[in-house]
Amino acid sequence: MTVRWPVGLLLGCFAVDASALAQETVADFYRGKQIRVIVASASGGGFDLYGRQIARHLGRHVPGSPTVVVQNMPGAGGLAAMNHLAARASKDGLTIGVPQGPLVYAQIGKSPNVQFDMRSYSWLGSANVTSNTCVFTKRAGIASASDLLTKSVIVGGSGGSTEFVPNLLNALIGTKFNIVKGYKSTNDVIPAMERGEVDGLCGWGWDSARVIGRDYFARGTFAVGLDCANERHPELAARGVPFMMDLAKDDETRKVLSFLFSYLVFIRPFVAPPDIPADRLKALQDAFAATLKDPELLAEADRVGVEIRYAPPARVAAVLNEIFGAPEAIQNRALEELRKAGWEGLQR
Repeated sequence: MTVRWPVGLLLGCFAVDASALAQETVADFYRGKQIRVIVASASGGGFDLYGRQIARHLGRHVPGSPTVVVQNMPGAGGLAAMNHLAARASKDGLTIGVPQGPLVYAQIGKSPNVQFDMRSYSWLGSANVTSNTCVFTKRAGIASASDLLTKSVIVGGSGGSTEFVPNLLNALIGTKFNIVKGYKSTNDVIPAMERGEVDGLCGWGWDSARVIGRDYFARGTFAVGLDCANERHPELAARGVPFMMDLAKDDETRKVLSFLFSYLVFIRPFVAPPDIPADRLKALQDAFAATLKDPELLAEADRVGVEIRYAPPARVAAVLNEIFGAPEAIQNRALEELRKAGWEGLQR
């Protein structure tokens, strides 16, 4: 007797088998292998912290349970690692990068040393979405956002965002920050605030400030005076911290600020090189998302105060499209303000 199986049922069986085979193929590829996570900075900083913490948990969520190791690749303000990932790293799914998102502006500004396109990376997502903050001592006398537009405040600068953020706010919003440069890091500015050398620190990432400054905030020694980002940070909103965008005088200024602070959506980015096999990329994306929900990682992050706010690849892609699709006039004005603010990413 001939048995005739319904065509739809047969196709469904083939689809299930094909899906299982694809998953098995990915697992077979990764089993017994090693994934290398390249951090685009020296050890000890925020990028390194996120890279190492996530690497400790990522492997068990990747099919085949590969081992995961971290390699630091500092150089040229993060450009060395970003160029390596785009142009020289293997495209087999065994390399992941933790690049520096703000260098998207170096690409748009056509820096001659840029050999990458931020949109072409195989994005896993971002481990955090945060804000830059302006933090002040009691002595500064900043009681409201309007005080920032009328009072001169001395802030410490250690390069990077701690200098270009207050400069940008001065130029675009009308704040009156006076920057004392020369501090080696934010960790050097903090005791200077305690000694009375400076009254604040502006451009301090909240994911760092909430850890390093926790005791100062608890004692009331320091207070967060401004949330600088495209969207309010939930923790800062709950504290009643004023929002940068509310101080913008017109729509064009808001668009320039939005362009310049969009990178905070992918402040802790994880990417693979361009053009890795689609099934391995999907496996890495799923593993990254699962890792950021892993109870062990979340408990560890909570113990040390590391902020986890997942931005999926689709959200990162949408933000990148907004940045690259911004009107030319907005891009040009924003890049000019970055240059005047002394951002080194456009100088290289």
